[in-house]
Amino acid sequence: MNADAGLPADCYLSPSSGDGRPPLSEIFSAFDPLLLAGWRAIEVATQPAPSGGTLPIRAYLNREPVDAILIGGIHGREPAGALALARCVPRLVGRGGTLGLLLMPLLNPWGYLHHIRYGPSGQSVSDSDHLLGRQPGPACPEAAAITGFVMDGVRIRPGAAVLDLHEDPVYEAPEYQFEGSGSYIYVTGAGAMTHPASRRVRDCLEGSRLPLVRDGVTRFGERLTDGIIVDTADGSIDELLARRVGCSPVITVENLLHAPDSPPLAQRVEVYLDVLEAFFGAPGEEFPCARPSS
Repeated sequence: MNADAGLPADCYLSPSSGDGRPPLSEIFSAFDPLLLAGWRAIEVATQPAPSGGTLPIRAYLNREPVDAILIGGIHGREPAGALALARCVPRLVGRGGTLGLLLMPLLNPWGYLHHIRYGPSGQSVSDSDHLLGRQPGPACPEAAAITGFVMDGVRIRPGAAVLDLHEDPVYEAPEYQFEGSGSYIYVTGAGAMTHPASRRVRDCLEGSRLPLVRDGVTRFGERLTDGIIVDTADGSIDELLARRVGCSPVITVENLLHAPDSPPLAQRVEVYLDVLEAFFGAPGEEFPCARPSS
């Protein structure tokens, strides 16, 4: 089964980002085994392709209600999350035997292709301020579609766990100085800090090749406390899932990037594969509220 017939020619070209990321077509095709396993592919939105046609923004769902949500590729200069999710597909098929999973692995293919943080409108594709009471309307068409989908297009269990794999390309802001290299975490939601998934992800990063940076201030003015930022109000889809859908924990992981390939992309992907394993935990310890397979 191949969902990618008719992709624009741009999808088969190696992006000129300088970090070794593969063509979009390789990422899209990596999720075909989910379809063979009975998952649904849902086209949530599209973006214009440079050569004409459209780039699909897809979600993958095995069943409802959803117990866990995995997100990647919101910002185009942050490819490691999408690539780790693509590598993790065989494990996700297995996890789907006991959990309802929603996978949104590459929410900004246009940004990935162009190595640009935001989408073609210059806005974040998952900005949620319009549903958090801060803006009168969505920031861009993708934001309207993506946030509308998680609010009304899929049944998400209150208390569902969320993992959003980001990176922090601090080189985007030359005037900003962040001492040290490694990772940090946002944790949001009722009881999120003590949730087993939060503890597992934190423990995983503490011992990783990109260990937690315990102190500092992000370029957005958020102060780290022991490597973690708690309950931030940043207008992201993560905040939306925590505050409006009732998800918890909502865990956002950030790797600090001091250049497009520093640390190397392959290393960042390996760290995120470990984070994904930690998020789910060993069989039998996944999430406190996960229901057994029917």
